[in-house]
Amino acid sequence: MAAATVASVVTGLPHAVANDWPSLQATSTTPVKDNRIAALWQVITAASGEGASRVRRECTASYVGDGFWLTAHHCVSQNPSMDGYLEQFDGQRAGIAGIYTLSDTDDVALIEVGPGIDADTFEVAQDPLDIGQQATLTGYGETHDYASSATTTIVAHRDEIDFGSAVYTDLFEALSATASRSCSGDSGAPVYIGSTIYAIHTGGGYNPSCVDGKDMLMWHTNIAPRATWIKSTIRMNAGLTESEESKAAAGLGAAPLDEPVSSDVDQGSNRPLTVS
Repeated sequence: MAAATVASVVTGLPHAVANDWPSLQATSTTPVKDNRIAALWQVITAASGEGASRVRRECTASYVGDGFWLTAHHCVSQNPSMDGYLEQFDGQRAGIAGIYTLSDTDDVALIEVGPGIDADTFEVAQDPLDIGQQATLTGYGETHDYASSATTTIVAHRDEIDFGSAVYTDLFEALSATASRSCSGDSGAPVYIGSTIYAIHTGGGYNPSCVDGKDMLMWHTNIAPRATWIKSTIRMNAGLTESEESKAAAGLGAAPLDEPVSSDVDQGSNRPLTVS
């Protein structure tokens, strides 16, 4: 395990260098329909006199049970009390009721939502991925109206990485096993094998044009050492209070009333850790 500084090559965190907005997406154009995975939409409140509020797609989240979805800390750290909603591939939506984070150096967060989404559940890994092991990464990319996947191969464990805008600890360093790789779009996507989630995507090599590339760098936050926090947070906060129900309803109420919004409504251009 080793520390590293990669700010100059990253796409995915919220505060990378100008024009280096970090985020995650797979370059593959093959849609993936998986009800365990949803896009995170945030309500952007208009400044006084600047018109109506709008929604912006920020990141990807994965269902881990009891109304809780796992995403990246850097997806919510700028606005941990955000209003918004999650949306699945089939248009089902649920409003955000609350957000929980572990620390400023752990790139994990839990989003509790209200009713509205039927989803299967990921199991949270108790043991980490091994060097050489491959897993699937599935996320909503900013140039896509759907989720798509990439295969990631673990090549190293990193104690910490300085992304410039944030320092995160206990990550996997990985390479894209095929031409599909991460690029600007959504972060927080699951890295999983079958029904078990082992990591969430934190960042990837700078890829502003979202072009394919084999053997390209990616970094994923290791879930196993955070499993106890994930399970205890869900257990202690399961169920909605009256105020949480109200917040979820407000977030859901911001969603368009017609067809599910597409990614061109206003992408989360401020969510790239370009290391993605």
